[in-house]
Amino acid sequence: MRPATAREVLRYDLTFDSTESIAPGASYTTRLAISPDGSRWAYIGGPRAQLLIRSRDQFDATPVPATEGTVSPFFSPDGQRIGVLAEGSIHLISLSGGAPVTIKDERMGVAGGSWGRDGFIYVDGSGVQASIMRVEAKAGAVAKPFTALDTASGEIDHTWPDALPNGKGVLFTVTRTANNTSDIGRTYYIAVADIPSGRHRILVNDAKFARYAASGHLVYVTTDKKLMVAPFDQKSMKLTGEPTALVEGMRLGSFGSADLAISSMGTLVYGTAAGEGKPEFAWVTKEGKSQSLDSTWLGFFHEPALSPDGKRLAASQILDAGSSIWIKQLDHGPPVKLTLEMDGSGPAWTPDGRSVTFASFENGVPVIFTQRADGSAKAALLVSEKLGTATPQWSRDGKWVVFATFRRTPGAGNILGLRPGIDTIPVPLVATEFTESSPDISPDGRWLAYTSDESGRQEVYVVPFTNPGSA
Repeated sequence: MRPATAREVLRYDLTFDSTESIAPGASYTTRLAISPDGSRWAYIGGPRAQLLIRSRDQFDATPVPATEGTVSPFFSPDGQRIGVLAEGSIHLISLSGGAPVTIKDERMGVAGGSWGRDGFIYVDGSGVQASIMRVEAKAGAVAKPFTALDTASGEIDHTWPDALPNGKGVLFTVTRTANNTSDIGRTYYIAVADIPSGRHRILVNDAKFARYAASGHLVYVTTDKKLMVAPFDQKSMKLTGEPTALVEGMRLGSFGSADLAISSMGTLVYGTAAGEGKPEFAWVTKEGKSQSLDSTWLGFFHEPALSPDGKRLAASQILDAGSSIWIKQLDHGPPVKLTLEMDGSGPAWTPDGRSVTFASFENGVPVIFTQRADGSAKAALLVSEKLGTATPQWSRDGKWVVFATFRRTPGAGNILGLRPGIDTIPVPLVATEFTESSPDISPDGRWLAYTSDESGRQEVYVVPFTNPGSA
């Protein structure tokens, strides 16, 4: 009749050899998972950024062949298999050996997966605006939409699913924005969706990346990087008590992914941002030597673009509040924010070096603007395209601007071009059933390079620019 003795809480840090360290990862993919019994960790890392398996009683990890480029690992309920995601596919790997099972469906994304005890995998949907998909864990299975975006409330994305052990529901993160755009004023919420209907409701505001703990708790990360735990009844799928803070300073990607996993036995693995630092721009020679561009300019910047004279740098910074274009004079002075009244991403200099072209939104519609680099004039609309706009690039003679559409549906992820003053609508340059992206025109204007998933993975293709569809 005596009460059970409280179990001692064991805490320790994991140290990784430099050849087995966790890969940096993207801002929306997950990096680690723990087996249900807590005996193994799976993570993306090492010099090849591949799946690594490390037993809890071992110092070294074992790499899994042919998993380079995969992300977001997750275990099967029995712990005998691991799933990893790639663009448009799930790879199921048996820990006892044998050929992996691949499930292909281009509607599936990479921002997290969860293997439910009902035999289905719940996975992020592909594209900028996507809901959670549901697919049976077997070869040849076809994914189906599970949740639906509540666009009336501003929902633009459902990510990082976690199936409840009792099979009644799935936890996930809801992203909302102002004006139904993908960047402006993001807010995050923890939601739960009913199985099998997929109907969802909000559980927690200003929070991301929820995971269920077998002790009957919901574990999640707040937008100010606190790891929280709150009593949660998985039968009623409702919170039953007030949350408590466990850890501060959690690591969060710029879109909210976290290093957080819980085993069925109660082992919690998490990563903090302590010592992570902020990245900086650097000059890198062909021999691999690097030199800091400006050690005082730190932050999570993307898509750097040098001006034609090499004296200025444009870059985009993506945060929860949106994305912005910054301009920096390389020989002196701080960076200056160019897009003060709008979002902007994918900057590209005009051939004369006077202006910067970038992707943005106007009343929720994807567009491309051009703006004077010194901010002396308002941005001018260049392209409006319902299928999306991303990574615009100019030909050096100024006759063409090319860009990618970003809707990852058949025939919608294409490379389009526009001749300012000549074309009234964009001209398809590379338009196939596959997803093309990241266009770039060669300096002599003869070739167009881009990436495509035609082979089942992202690869670089080059075609003649004068007639892109011929090669």
